[in-house]
Amino acid sequence: MAGIVHVLIPASFGDAPPDQPIARAWDYGWQNIHDGLDGIAIDLPALKLAGNARGVIPLNIKVKDPIWPGRDMIDVSVSVRPGEKRTLWLDLRDRILPHDSLYLAIASAAPDFDATALDGAGIRLVFKPREAAKAEHVADRFNQVADNWGFLVEEHTASKRAGLYQRLFADITDLLRVDPDHEQGRAYWADINYRPENLPPVTPPQAPAGVPGWAFNQVEDLKLVRRFIEWWIDERQVSYGDFGGGISDDVDLVQQWPGLALMGAIPDKVNASLRALSDAVYKNGMIENGLGRIATDELHAYEEGLNTNAARLYLNWGEPKAIERLMDNTRGLQRVLLVNPAGHRHFASSWYGGRKIYRDEPWSWQKPYAFTVLHGPSLLGLYNGSPQARALVTETVDGWLAHGKPDAKGVMSYPNEINWYSDKERVGDGGGATIPLQSVWTAWRFTGDTKYLAPIAARVARSGPATLNDIPENVYDTLAQGGAWRDAVAADKGSDPYTLFVKWQATGDTAPLAKLHGDAILDKLQHEWMYTKGHWWSDRVEQPSQLLQRARLGGIALSRNLHMPGHAVSWQFAEAGAAEQVAILVPNATPTKLRVIAYNLSAVAQAATMSTWNIVAGEWRVAMSTSTDEGKTLTPLAPPTTALLERSSALPVSFAPGTTTVIDLELVRETMPVEQRPDLGIGSDDVKRSGRRVDVTVHSLGAVAAPGGEAQLLRGDQVIARAAIPALPAPTDLLPKTAQVRLTVPAGASASGLTVRVSLRDDALEVTRVNNRVDLP
Repeated sequence: MAGIVHVLIPASFGDAPPDQPIARAWDYGWQNIHDGLDGIAIDLPALKLAGNARGVIPLNIKVKDPIWPGRDMIDVSVSVRPGEKRTLWLDLRDRILPHDSLYLAIASAAPDFDATALDGAGIRLVFKPREAAKAEHVADRFNQVADNWGFLVEEHTASKRAGLYQRLFADITDLLRVDPDHEQGRAYWADINYRPENLPPVTPPQAPAGVPGWAFNQVEDLKLVRRFIEWWIDERQVSYGDFGGGISDDVDLVQQWPGLALMGAIPDKVNASLRALSDAVYKNGMIENGLGRIATDELHAYEEGLNTNAARLYLNWGEPKAIERLMDNTRGLQRVLLVNPAGHRHFASSWYGGRKIYRDEPWSWQKPYAFTVLHGPSLLGLYNGSPQARALVTETVDGWLAHGKPDAKGVMSYPNEINWYSDKERVGDGGGATIPLQSVWTAWRFTGDTKYLAPIAARVARSGPATLNDIPENVYDTLAQGGAWRDAVAADKGSDPYTLFVKWQATGDTAPLAKLHGDAILDKLQHEWMYTKGHWWSDRVEQPSQLLQRARLGGIALSRNLHMPGHAVSWQFAEAGAAEQVAILVPNATPTKLRVIAYNLSAVAQAATMSTWNIVAGEWRVAMSTSTDEGKTLTPLAPPTTALLERSSALPVSFAPGTTTVIDLELVRETMPVEQRPDLGIGSDDVKRSGRRVDVTVHSLGAVAAPGGEAQLLRGDQVIARAAIPALPAPTDLLPKTAQVRLTVPAGASASGLTVRVSLRDDALEVTRVNNRVDLP
């Protein structure tokens, strides 16, 4: 049989044990344990073995890492001729050895190989000065720390009962033993050890003289969010669309993308990235029958791509592909959300997919994270008032509310888990499980029925009003009791980010904002390497932007597991990088009244388009002013004007250099709500050109039937071809409704620089007009 000889070189000096033949000829050469090991020389005797068919003796030599013997420092295979002495020089990565033994293994396929065959062999350790060896030792140990922690960040394991954590602990200990001032090593240990206060200090940028601290810190905070997202796009995303973390985790990562783009930073790049990943979900066959193809738990059913379908709509409002994917998801969920024998609509399964829904025990329980899948129906109900989408949300919330019970003080409690068959409950609401509140808020927005606010009031009673940071909208100015809740948060002596934000909302004092963003800058800088070059798993990295969104957009557009868009406005700047030159505040936004306070840090005027979102459709009064005291006193720039504004409207604005600009908007007169209108839409996939022929697929996406309209081929503002669009029903059955029309480029006309536009008859109001134009490739 083949054999293997294990060799242990003790860390202490002295004679080797006589029962180890190889040890009799050892030349330790271990002059100074504090020097660095550079390599090992193995003097082989003239081996008298049978060899193999080629007449040579194959050997495999492994030198084990002294702090983790399961890891090889070198693994090399050689062959020697029988009867010839040989010296093998093994050039190892430099190691500054700990006070542990060094362990080698020598194996051979020769059938008569054993320890006696190596009698007379010698092993010499070759050292170099510690400082010369330090570079490779530190680099390797840090790479091992970073790699191993990348596998543990989700669970954040901190127990040596886990083998991988034992290895990580040995690696980080050895790294800091040799280089106790290693900056990233200290950062990793602070994260591993749950001690953020031990993160290495960083020096943040400082505001120039004359620039408001809140404004400077806000744009610096925004730059770091952009830098993080751009790194992942540039360094990790491939042409297929994924980032290498597995698509079902990558889709969690990009929940951070829409907020950055809506704040005005690299919107085209971010949207292209999001669309590529969204399409990769379908290329990879991850959606079937409207649900994730695989059967999985209630949270991961959402994270198989349904979340990216929802995220796509934020940056592609009215895109037919985005809307119809959400329609498909909503149809699929109708097989999961069922009315039970008690007459309540609950999740009938906590383990399901597009091919199989498991409804037997223990899978027949509704759980809090199940509500995440209502993100898509919530957006569809917001877009066109889809009765089926809205019913999924409101009836599921009704089923949950039916289980509410008051305690001795009258505070309501709601179960975390409900059995579909028996309607039995378990795990009472102790203040955790906030996911259902997303659907509660959505149900209230859909209906206006105050019964849906009961769980929110109960949560505030149990956990305090700071729990409202999970509601994307500005709750404090939207609800009657919101003012008292805001005052309670603002009165808190703490300095956590959300409390600081609410202090600004309550007082108008921007000092808390300056501190909030200053703290965020420090945190982002301290974690930046770990979250990018550290290559953590793609669903474990985040540079938070929730409070940036609240400040710049008037509410959170999207953050992971938040479902109902709460942003009042969004931004698109004319010049690249201008978003990082203009600091913006949208304090106390409501659907009927907005104020925008912007400070332009640059030396030139910055033109932008402000789009409106969470507002009541209608005629709005618009007044623009400048201010020297952040909006307390105003100098009008021009007389107020009026504008028709609604969800997705665009308003051009300009910010003067080094100046605070204030925009006040107030509803004067309501018009028809957008979600009650018809809608025609086209996307880039819907326009195909072949020679002079342009074929267009027109989609009906609105709440009511589209009475017909016209498709036009434009060069600039000139119409060069027309075609009628027939009447189309509304997609109330959640199935696509389309018509095919053909446009022809006139003979002799250039086919370049053309745009296709669709519109309803008489240019009637639609849900949105941002989906009416597509430039021809």
